[in-house]
Amino acid sequence: MALDLRPWLVFGAALVGTLSSAVSPQLAVPATRQASHIAILPIHGPIDDVTVKSVERRAQAAAQSGATAIVLELNTPGGDMYATLQLCHLIKTTLPANTVAWVRPQAYSAGVILALACREVVMAKGAAMGDAAPIQVIPGMGLAPLPATERAKLEAPIISEVVDSARSRGYDENLVQAFVRLGTELWLIRNQITMRRAIVDREEYRALFGEDPPTQAAAAIPDSALLSETEALVPWIGGLGEREVLESPLGTPAPRRRIDPASRADWTLVGQVAKGDQLLVVRTEDAAALGLSRATIAGEPELATWFGATRVDRYPESWSEAAVRFLTSWPVRIVLIIFFIVGIVIEALTPGGVLFGAIATVALLLLVGAPALVGLAEWWEFVAILLGLALVALDIVILPLGGWVAILGGALVLAALISSFVTRDISSAEGQRQLLLGISSTLAGLFGSVALIWALWKHLPDSRIAKVAMLHAAASPGTGARATADPSGPAVGTIVTAATDLRPSGKITVAGKPWDAQTGGEYVSAGSPVRIVRSTHSLIVVEPAAHLGGDTVTPPREAT
Repeated sequence: MALDLRPWLVFGAALVGTLSSAVSPQLAVPATRQASHIAILPIHGPIDDVTVKSVERRAQAAAQSGATAIVLELNTPGGDMYATLQLCHLIKTTLPANTVAWVRPQAYSAGVILALACREVVMAKGAAMGDAAPIQVIPGMGLAPLPATERAKLEAPIISEVVDSARSRGYDENLVQAFVRLGTELWLIRNQITMRRAIVDREEYRALFGEDPPTQAAAAIPDSALLSETEALVPWIGGLGEREVLESPLGTPAPRRRIDPASRADWTLVGQVAKGDQLLVVRTEDAAALGLSRATIAGEPELATWFGATRVDRYPESWSEAAVRFLTSWPVRIVLIIFFIVGIVIEALTPGGVLFGAIATVALLLLVGAPALVGLAEWWEFVAILLGLALVALDIVILPLGGWVAILGGALVLAALISSFVTRDISSAEGQRQLLLGISSTLAGLFGSVALIWALWKHLPDSRIAKVAMLHAAASPGTGARATADPSGPAVGTIVTAATDLRPSGKITVAGKPWDAQTGGEYVSAGSPVRIVRSTHSLIVVEPAAHLGGDTVTPPREAT
């Protein structure tokens, strides 16, 4: 009996077809994009100095794990211009050449500038990017109008950056400028013979077609205008000259010459791309039609297939970077300045306590230490604050020098706090903005501290927290008892002499031995007689002897 091989042949053909369809996506991956191990670095929220340090750290960690491609997952409304330019420089000079931007779901302002700097851009379904004009934000007041000269000054480095990206990545340089600058009018046209496309401005359109281009109520590209496999966008690239360009998946683009009017019959209008009164914003389909986005990718499995990768790792921001971003925001820093000043002042006025001193210490560590976690703090700022506090203590507590040393120390502390806000060159516009923010935030903290100190001084002596914070208990009325009396210390009721000015803290002399003491708020000059009304292990409270009419044996008054 003959063996029927037809079922096995059908099965083998089906198996080969299945295997070929499974591996074909990887075989189709261009060599410049191919990566077996990719690392996703999410950039979510506003872009700032912390973002720069975070991307540097995560990119190094990805390289150490063997990743050969990096995907910047963008979901950002924008951010700091100088931090953005730093990241663009990092992308083009330090990160792997195979660095791709994944817009998921939005990359506005600084986000689109970062996306253009990457080798390629891919977008999720329903994503959008664009609207990258520079703006000025005043903390607490919102957006502020920019004078024409100031706007041009801020636009210049951004225009230079996106044009450089267009020339090295193969985008139309007029198109990318429409993201940044108003007044750009652009139209998309298609060659019906070669199926190639080009973006033209009003002048080139008029020269090609002999008439003004039609305008639309809103710039929009028809859904039918998506690029097909046989179509390509021919970018307008200005004179490249002899400049060295970065490696590009498309190679070094050749400058597009203006279209010859003789070929007018070959070209047809697709649609208006950019209107002069609107900044360019493109969605997923529009970005693909304009040659900005290479693919629409919904999730990590599709991303891995697009790269031909077998391993995908995520490298999110660390908790410390998120904490630093919160702690370095200007509202939080104002609160920390208030806590720091209030804690120092209350601790000086009520020696022997621990709560307010601890609050001041923690606030100082957060003010200067938090930025240091990501390399944004200067060591001298912390030293200046400590030196200033030492000068204040020297003048008030240890060796009274008339007050001028304390003023110098306070000024040194304030200068260091203001400087901690400045991370840019002070001669730059951003550095001057940071300086203004530092001055206003520090002054706000100073005035807030005065108000809080007044409220605490008025209500704190009668509060329960005062008893806990200063580690002593009030004596019972009329008994003369001392709840935590120090048997080795001076006795209550003793008349002694103020060895230094009590303002209200200072030193007294008891039997030739100096002791730390304080009044209830009164000022007592050195050499004046005072009476001890409370004596504990941690605190001696005195009052001017004049309050007692010179008596030396009088029951102590009720402690407060």
